[in-house]
Amino acid sequence: MVHFQGALTTSHLRKHWSRFVKTWFNQPARKRRRLENRKEKAAALYPRPVSKLRPVADAAPSSTTRRARLGKGFTLAELKKAKIGPAFARSIGIAVDHRRQNKSVEAFQLNVQRLEQYKQRLVLFPRTDKKPKKGPINDATEEVLKGLNVDQTAEKVLGVTQTQKRDKAVSLTKELLATKAYRTLKQEWSNQRNAGKREKKAKEAAEEK
Repeated sequence: MVHFQGALTTSHLRKHWSRFVKTWFNQPARKRRRLENRKEKAAALYPRPVSKLRPVADAAPSSTTRRARLGKGFTLAELKKAKIGPAFARSIGIAVDHRRQNKSVEAFQLNVQRLEQYKQRLVLFPRTDKKPKKGPINDATEEVLKGLNVDQTAEKVLGVTQTQKRDKAVSLTKELLATKAYRTLKQEWSNQRNAGKREKKAKEAAEEK
C-alpha cells in the first residue's frame, strides 16, 4: 500500500525470462544410447542374465497399497529352506540380504517357491568342459549347452505379477449383522494386554492350593 500520498512505485517486471529457459533436444539420442549400452552389457555378460534374482516384498505402506515390488535380497532362512548357501547363491545371480527378516509365512513360502523355480530354470555352465559337477544345482550337460539359445536382455529375472486382493461383495446374513466387530477387537486387545497378569494370577492360585 502507498502511504501519505507518495509517488507510485515502478513495476520491475523485466526478468529476462528467456535466460532461464532450458531446452534439451538430445533426449531421443540419449534414449538410443541407453539402449545400445544395455545391448553391449547383455552381450558382455552372456550367457549370464543382466540382473539378479530378487525376492517379492510389499511396497510401503503395505497396509494401504497392497502392491508387490522387488526386494533387495533373499533372507538366510529362505535360502536355507531352498537348500542354497549364501555364498553359492551370490555366485549364481541370486541377491542376498542378511539383514532382512521374514515376518509373514505367506511371503516366506512365496520367495522359497521363487527360488525353486529359479533353480529349475537355471542352466549352470561347468568350469571345465565335458566335466559337469554335481551340487546344490548340477552343472548342465553338453547336450543342454548345445541347444541353448535364450534372450538374457530382460531387466528383471522372474518379474513380479500383481495379485488381486480385493474382497468380493457378500450378502448380509443374520450372523454377520449380529457380529460385534468392535467388541471382538477390544476383547482380543484386552486378552493380549492382560495375558501375563492372568497367567501369573492363575499360577499363584495353583501354588496356594
